[in-house]
Amino acid sequence: MKFSMLGLFHGQRHQVGALLLMRGETFIETIEDDAMAILIIFKGSVTITRQRQGAQVGLHVSPRVGEPVWLTSPGPYCVVARDPVVGVRMLRTGEGAR
Repeated sequence: MKFSMLGLFHGQRHQVGALLLMRGETFIETIEDDAMAILIIFKGSVTITRQRQGAQVGLHVSPRVGEPVWLTSPGPYCVVARDPVVGVRMLRTGEGAR
């Protein structure tokens, strides 16, 4: 997986946005094939879960403030705010997307 700084500056394959959630609010992030997302929480606390197909929860993460979380496996992830949350998310799409 190559990371191009020039592509980041042009915004060709990267989307950067704020993550603002009130307590109890949810956000669904769907990762496509050949894509990944990075979430960084600056204030508050969240729980990130991913369910396996037809099974119990396959991933359960509670990141610390300032700790980046890399979501690389394709599929939906559920982000639930336990407290009011301020953060940022970066979504990197696949090579062919523009």
